[in-house]
Amino acid sequence: MVFEKNLLKGKVAIVTGGGTGIGKEIAKHFLELGAKVAIAGRKKEPLEKTEKEFKGKELMVLQTDIRDPEQANNLVRQTVKRWGKLDILINNAGGQFIAPVEKISNNAFDAVVKTNLYGTFYMCRAAGEAMKKNGGKIVNVVHIYALRAAPGLVHSGAARAGVVNLTKSLAVEWAKHGINVNAIAPGITETEGLKTEMIYDKKTLQELKDTIPLHRYASPKEIAGVVTFLVSPAADYITGQTLVVDGGQILGNWPDFTRL
Repeated sequence: MVFEKNLLKGKVAIVTGGGTGIGKEIAKHFLELGAKVAIAGRKKEPLEKTEKEFKGKELMVLQTDIRDPEQANNLVRQTVKRWGKLDILINNAGGQFIAPVEKISNNAFDAVVKTNLYGTFYMCRAAGEAMKKNGGKIVNVVHIYALRAAPGLVHSGAARAGVVNLTKSLAVEWAKHGINVNAIAPGITETEGLKTEMIYDKKTLQELKDTIPLHRYASPKEIAGVVTFLVSPAADYITGQTLVVDGGQILGNWPDFTRL
């Protein structure tokens, strides 16, 4: 941990997708730096497991489907009810699968866009209302394929590109309220999901690594560290930006997933 002890003391944060992977690491960073954190996710089991792991911390767990605007509103409402305010929102929840466009059904496209774009919008809108009085920080976690072509991931790429524009637009609309809105675009990150869910086969994983100038994947801690910077006072004059954290991968080639 490179940050000053108690950097986030007194701050209240929400982290969606906070039960696993990058979201869990972000929540861990925030808790270690003194914040009070609400984590949310669609699946109950990962949330309960993380709650036990973080026992003794100022943590609240709430099962939430961010695709439902009322559930998004309730997450913010319950957080404010418990701690009196909301200072930080991390929109980390998301999901996708690999497929060429002709194999993506209407329902599948709709589901991915609802999670990644609609869900982020619903959470931003709810959090923004809670932050308008005292200001706050919002960070939307996207991916580098929001900023470049990604054959085989057109549904997620389109949705996350929408989040990048949403980030810029809200940054301008809410600047008068003291709300900073930024995004972070990680490259491939070595989470448990990458190892166990088999989203990519071994050959594709190696191809991906070969496109990264630093020749390795990111660790969840590295992504969480950058998110922590964006919600810290050091980033008070940064808004509407998408910070790429990918080891230089966006500068290289990109595998053609349509062959899978």
